[in-house]
Amino acid sequence: MPTLGRSAFARLRDSRVSFHRSTKNRKGDGSRPAGALRTVCILLCFCAGLGVPSSAQSFSVFVTFDGTHGAGPQSPPIQGSDGNFYGTTFEGGAQRFGTVYQVTPQGGVTVLHNFCSQSNCADGSFPVGGLVEGNDGNFYGTTSQGGAHNVGIVFVISAGGSFNVLHSFTTTGGDGINPYAGLVKGQDGNFYGTTKAGGNGGGQSRGTVFKITPAGVLTTLYRFCSVGACTDGADPYSPLVLASDGNFYGTTSAGGHDTCVFSCGTVFKITPDGTLTTLYSFSQSDGAEPLAGLAQASDGNLYGTTWMGGTSSGCGGEGCGTVFKITLNGAFTNLYNFCTQSNCADGRDPYYGTLVQASDGLLYGTTWQGGSDNTCSNGCGVLFRIELGGRFTTVHSFTRTTDGASPFAGLTQASDGKLYGTTTFGGNNGLGQGTIYRYAPPIPPMPVQFIAATPCRVVDTRGPNGPFGGPVMQGNTSRSFTLPQSPDCQIPSSAAYSLNVTVAPRGPLGYLTIWPTGQDQPGVSTLNSPDGRVKANAAIVPAGTNGAISVYVTNTTDVIIDVDGYFATPGQNTNQFYPLPPCRIIDTRGPDGHLGGPYLHGGAERDFPVLESPCLAGLDQPQAYSLNFTVVPHRSGQSLGYLSVWPVGQQQPVVSTLNNPTATTVANAAIVPAGTDGAIATYVSNDTELIVDINGYFAAPSQNGTSLYPVSPCRAYDSRDNGGQPFRGARAVDIVESPCAPSVNAQAYVLNATVVPRGALGYLTLWPDGEDQPVASTLNALDGLITSNMAIVPTMNGSIDAYASSLTHLILDISGYFAP
Repeated sequence: MPTLGRSAFARLRDSRVSFHRSTKNRKGDGSRPAGALRTVCILLCFCAGLGVPSSAQSFSVFVTFDGTHGAGPQSPPIQGSDGNFYGTTFEGGAQRFGTVYQVTPQGGVTVLHNFCSQSNCADGSFPVGGLVEGNDGNFYGTTSQGGAHNVGIVFVISAGGSFNVLHSFTTTGGDGINPYAGLVKGQDGNFYGTTKAGGNGGGQSRGTVFKITPAGVLTTLYRFCSVGACTDGADPYSPLVLASDGNFYGTTSAGGHDTCVFSCGTVFKITPDGTLTTLYSFSQSDGAEPLAGLAQASDGNLYGTTWMGGTSSGCGGEGCGTVFKITLNGAFTNLYNFCTQSNCADGRDPYYGTLVQASDGLLYGTTWQGGSDNTCSNGCGVLFRIELGGRFTTVHSFTRTTDGASPFAGLTQASDGKLYGTTTFGGNNGLGQGTIYRYAPPIPPMPVQFIAATPCRVVDTRGPNGPFGGPVMQGNTSRSFTLPQSPDCQIPSSAAYSLNVTVAPRGPLGYLTIWPTGQDQPGVSTLNSPDGRVKANAAIVPAGTNGAISVYVTNTTDVIIDVDGYFATPGQNTNQFYPLPPCRIIDTRGPDGHLGGPYLHGGAERDFPVLESPCLAGLDQPQAYSLNFTVVPHRSGQSLGYLSVWPVGQQQPVVSTLNNPTATTVANAAIVPAGTDGAIATYVSNDTELIVDINGYFAAPSQNGTSLYPVSPCRAYDSRDNGGQPFRGARAVDIVESPCAPSVNAQAYVLNATVVPRGALGYLTLWPDGEDQPVASTLNALDGLITSNMAIVPTMNGSIDAYASSLTHLILDISGYFAP
């Protein structure tokens, strides 16, 4: 067994190839500013509830390597036809030169082979590439070193661990040396691959493309640098991809026609018989040194990454890498430049990780540096997704101590729909030596439409103990409510519910969160009551397992939930949503009239013929309205027990829309079914002024209608991120480009807006970007406390505008969107 002066992995990681700039020369400050300290107790409580969410609800560690079973994996596992996972680790194992492993779907790890078990590592060492399953059910792969000449091998191994060397590369035979990439199976049942060096093309050893049969007969198809100045490419690290036209496509990390110091690399096509065509040469600004392979997406185009280059000013001025698209004819598009976000939160330096198109149609990949975690000098890497059109989202930032760090590899999608990948370091409180992780892509939302229901109280923990009653919810606990099983409200199994959630805390309540049962609790909040007041907030909540919803509270409180409708698969009785610019339809502070004064008198019903409002001119047969109700004390210090709203013509229900026990200005949204002649009825327990704004309505489906697409609650915007400061005045908020990545076709967002004011906040208004600010408001916080409200906000371009009358932070959580 050869003796190495230091870890071959470390040597490979630092030097990569002889001409690469060392990563030590890639400049990066390696630090991120700490978030601004929040010293107010209420804000501390709030931050615990509204901290920026991670992707924990869909990301988990599957296996943590311990050295014995392997260490430092640099390729993703694949799922075999037997349902188990198979892969390689670069180091670790009995000889510390890498392993082939098997993992059961339950996470049990078995070492099938320890490399360098034979004299002089004749069985290979340090595998970089992954495995591919052959037609015979065996697995085929490569090692970057070892073999008869210590320059790498091709091997075959059975699911039971029977191992054979198919080919040992040579330094003088012209077959290439150091295959870093794994193999791809061709249509002929043979395997195709690349070597990083060797081959002696044109007198230079800059890599090869080869074919090898399952019996081990190897044919060198092409030797790189066969053309002057290596314009045909050099030093391929990546595996090939078999495209739909029957040809293979790949990248070289060097060579080409560019002006880089050592050339920036190429994209090439090669036929099964070895005819090579250079499709594109990189030129630094569009990317440089691609180390990963290509993926052919459903649109027929190829997608890939470059390790360096691009237009980002980070990474020592050499660029931090790109994502690109190239057609089979060579038309090239640069889709994304890494490290365009502050502190490279979007990642930097994508390494060997070939992109994969998942079942949701999006491309997923990794970067080995960057991200929001600062336990690694330049970040521990990210998992990202990108749409075929280029819209980019950071899905997960890796953390060395928990889920691993430095994902060199890409991902594969298994039969369970989850994506599996590896990190090269970390895990197990930093003691691990790499991990296998899994990520469940979001299930694409399905369109649903609204059915109005008679407002009904479905949960009240103040009542007798039962599935929809007591006891009171204790702090730091969650509870699920299966709404379709309610004996009182008769709500069928649905895709989502329109709810009004009220808390009656036993003291200060940090926050309440509501989400679909069966999903992990998201890092969002529904409402806060830091002063312990009775408080309500509307919510559209996707249904979870068996139609249930889950509620979590930080402190002991009673919870009351009223339902006013639900969303179901489009059918004969369902209604679509028609967004409207926010518009004021009722204001009792104005002159007396059907939609104006006088104020509402306590203990009395008042009906409003809302179709008389100019905001609804020409509207015919609405089934329900999306409204925002605001109450203002008629007299100073006049509290309001509750406001109830329902359709005219129906009996007053035992529900409430909002409460104002502290005699301030309070707002709450509600979807209100339309009553007789489209009118709505109100009842208040005490005198109050009432203001009502509309942002849309529900009616029978038509060509211009939209349907709801429910999504798992997700934080779309937080002005506190990256040390952000509170703002006053107007600002645009890009929702479509947020980490939640709602559809670009959205015409309105279902948001929960939360303000953290620095003092009294007169009002916050949300409206479609590109339109004039309306005479309407979304919420008020005159008492300077944390305040939330649901808002359905129309959009024309994926952005919305926000106006704050005084300094405040703003947090926006999304639970769905309306689109055609």
